[in-house]
Amino acid sequence: MSPLPDALKVGVDSIDKRHEEFYDLYEILKNAPDSELLAAFDAVILHTQNHFAEEEADMERIVYPNKAEHKQEHQKALDEMKYFREKASSAKLMFAKAYVKDRLGDWFRNHLLNMDSDLARVIALSR
Repeated sequence: MSPLPDALKVGVDSIDKRHEEFYDLYEILKNAPDSELLAAFDAVILHTQNHFAEEEADMERIVYPNKAEHKQEHQKALDEMKYFREKASSAKLMFAKAYVKDRLGDWFRNHLLNMDSDLARVIALSR
């Protein structure tokens, strides 16, 4: 697997570790053959649910001011992942593959650079 690019690291070890794990699973999903797509999707969704729960616990611990918006974004992303995973399971692989290749990576990068980098900044200030 390719390591998480330095430009996508936020400088908080726990967040960077979660992002590295997501990035690895995303790369597997993006390159999965049709026969492995559902299992790869399930792995990304499971990781993301845990990832978001840990991140939201971080937000609670530091009384993060943008918590509601950030959590809402998490739910929207999970709902979208589950929707396209369902498309993949109902023989609409092309829709799911297009989402993975064209949308999911961009979402991850944008979310990380905007919302997660702000969370990392507040965590660093709270130490």
